[in-house]
Amino acid sequence: METKNIIKNYLKENKYNLKENQEGININYDKNEVLIKGSELDLIELADYIISVALSESKKDHIHLDDLTLINKNSEIKELIIEKE
Repeated sequence: METKNIIKNYLKENKYNLKENQEGININYDKNEVLIKGSELDLIELADYIISVALSESKKDHIHLDDLTLINKNSEIKELIIEKE
């Protein structure tokens, strides 16, 4: 599945000052809470992945995020799957 980068492209087109530091998101789970932490650009990229799945034409489209894509190697959660119903 192709990521559309709708948010990132929109912000760049409108000359929003994006900080280019990107280390990947950290996802932690503790006592029924999920914490997703990341830089400005990491969180924008995560939002773009979610939007790309939501807008895909396939009914059951999904994407796997891991340390080869967006998740930081130090994250407690090593893989995140985003799936459209």
